[in-house]
Amino acid sequence: MINPILIIIILLFIALIFNIPLAKFKIPPIIGYIFTGIVIANIFHIEHHTIEIVAEIGIVFLMFLIGLEFSPEKIKTMKKEVFLYGFLEMSIAGVFFGLVFWFVLNVDIRVSFIVGSALALSSTAIVLKLLNESREISKPYGRVALGILLFQDIAVIPILIAISLIVNKDAPFLPLIVKTIEAMASLGVFIYIFGKYIAPFIITKATKTKSDEIFLSTVLLVVLTAAETAHFFGLSYSLGAFLAGMILSETKYKYQIEADLVPFRDLLLGIFFISVGLMVNIHFVFNHVFSIVLITLTVMTLKAFLIYLILKKFVKHKRVALKSGFILSQIGEFAFVIFALLGKFSLLEKFLLQELVVAAVISMLLTPFIIKYIYKIADIFDEDIQNFEEYNIFSAGARGHIVLIGNDKIGQRIARKLNNFKIPYVAIDKQIELVKDGLNKGDNVIFGNAANKRVLESLDIENACAVIITTQNEEHTHMIVENILDINPNLNIIVLSENEDEVNYYKEKNVYVVDKSKELAEILINLALKCELEN
Repeated sequence: MINPILIIIILLFIALIFNIPLAKFKIPPIIGYIFTGIVIANIFHIEHHTIEIVAEIGIVFLMFLIGLEFSPEKIKTMKKEVFLYGFLEMSIAGVFFGLVFWFVLNVDIRVSFIVGSALALSSTAIVLKLLNESREISKPYGRVALGILLFQDIAVIPILIAISLIVNKDAPFLPLIVKTIEAMASLGVFIYIFGKYIAPFIITKATKTKSDEIFLSTVLLVVLTAAETAHFFGLSYSLGAFLAGMILSETKYKYQIEADLVPFRDLLLGIFFISVGLMVNIHFVFNHVFSIVLITLTVMTLKAFLIYLILKKFVKHKRVALKSGFILSQIGEFAFVIFALLGKFSLLEKFLLQELVVAAVISMLLTPFIIKYIYKIADIFDEDIQNFEEYNIFSAGARGHIVLIGNDKIGQRIARKLNNFKIPYVAIDKQIELVKDGLNKGDNVIFGNAANKRVLESLDIENACAVIITTQNEEHTHMIVENILDINPNLNIIVLSENEDEVNYYKEKNVYVVDKSKELAEILINLALKCELEN
């Protein structure tokens, strides 16, 4: 048995070998991770189960963070995307592929429709990660994709029930359905109480300690508790995590939680993609390359076409339907679970199963390139280019705005003046007491550490007209300024300082400096107004 530490070293080393050269060509690291898994699978004998457990946690964090972006109110506005588009995609694509397997490959009709449903599933892990990173998830086609993916996650449950019914022919159907409905209802009640009352209470206590480690460990506890509860009720880990994120999206901790969890999500998702590569047997691929490529291209083409036809009847613009069809054309990660069960109970030939698994992996490999060039692909099929969907829904709720870092007395005076001038702004502070005080006064303030680059990005620094920093900690202010300039080097930044060395430091970076001893609020607000007029 190989030493676990040696396994990690080998995984990281091979991943670096692939990802460093790929990064030069701006190719997503997902590709490198999958190739890492392929190399490892064909050289070393690694216990897949261990890696799959860690990989599952990566998907849990992804779904939790996606949930943070979609509050219950926002989900209400997506009823059509989730329940109509999602249902139609799973039904039509699942039945179509099922009929193909039944008529063409002469597979048992019951198993055919299960395989068809598996092929109708798309990759939540890849699509949502890439759409989030490219900030495309709030665009019309991103919302459509999200809605369909959410419904697909729910649809996995009846597919697994169907497999149980085929294997256990004597198992009564009605009790299984009732049990599933009870499980979903129980999970819904638990997540509502846990996310609305228990989790915010625990996180509030953690923030009062002013310890980043305690805050982070508390958030991890919340995420994993929600996921494990869903699993306890017989549902997927990711569904529980998504619902918990959705409930917590309405709290003031949303942005800080998001910033703290992103590194964990990316690392664990990397392991998930390595686990995908582990499923590929290179010798099998070389021996059956023609049939595998044929299956991959056929499934992806037909699936994209079916989704396009479904959406074309409902969406206003052809390009939304085109983009949604292409980015959802791959076979998803939950298909691996279904294929594994079909193989375990000998419901499908091993040869065909292996072809489907490899086809799914190849479709995942192609997806980052499809999403990267989705606009060019859409242009090929739709020459009538329109800019109707070139907008984003920004998480901080502002654009062309002023970002106010620090909600102390000075910050609150500035916020009041900004409100009086009707200038859009968003304030942020890492002290929960100051955030609560600001919210009670009607200020637009959120909880978060502005020294964290991801938190700054969530404030849409790129499109702000100015930043006012009132924090008194020089080292902390340095970190904030450096990160802001890294995101937007041309942004107008205003800081407080009376130290000559500090003044010189900021002047070198073209940062406005205001003396602490003067009437700060008036000077800062005038500078901010000047910045806005100049822009």
